[in-house]
Amino acid sequence: MKQILKILVFIVPICIFAFFYTYLSKDNSYPGADYRVFEIPSFALTELYTETELSNEDLSGNFLINVWASWCITCRVEHGFLEKLSNNGVRIIGLNYKDDRIDAVDWLKKYRDPYELIIHDLNGSLALDMGVTGAPETFLISNGKVIAHYRGEVNQMIWEDVFIETIKDSEIIL
Repeated sequence: MKQILKILVFIVPICIFAFFYTYLSKDNSYPGADYRVFEIPSFALTELYTETELSNEDLSGNFLINVWASWCITCRVEHGFLEKLSNNGVRIIGLNYKDDRIDAVDWLKKYRDPYELIIHDLNGSLALDMGVTGAPETFLISNGKVIAHYRGEVNQMIWEDVFIETIKDSEIIL
């Protein structure tokens, strides 16, 4: 009995240490990352420049939706990286969130436009339906479904660790 007790006193702390070490060192996720899969909500909004009506049926294939606004400081921080992605052939649809149309167009004239298309969501209705809590946020879309969502600035590290990993796992081509 004493022999078992001695072994337990030695083994239990080692097991606890090993559990916490493994649990804490395996965290490859980001607090802003969400991998729930859901359909793009139905919407009827206008395109930022032309005011042409758009709906979810106008969006097809694989692309990013980037939620941004001219009043968003962090959107300005991530903007250069979005330009880099766009210049490398990544399709990006902008979702202009709770922003005055004129302010948004002026902002894009000043900083350049990396978007293939921009949905103007003045009241935030589509953003709310997609689960947006603020700007910037980015969604990875594959054939009408959201397969990854990141709350916050997308930069090289987030792009590689959140989006590229999801693209590889899903075997999609952007």
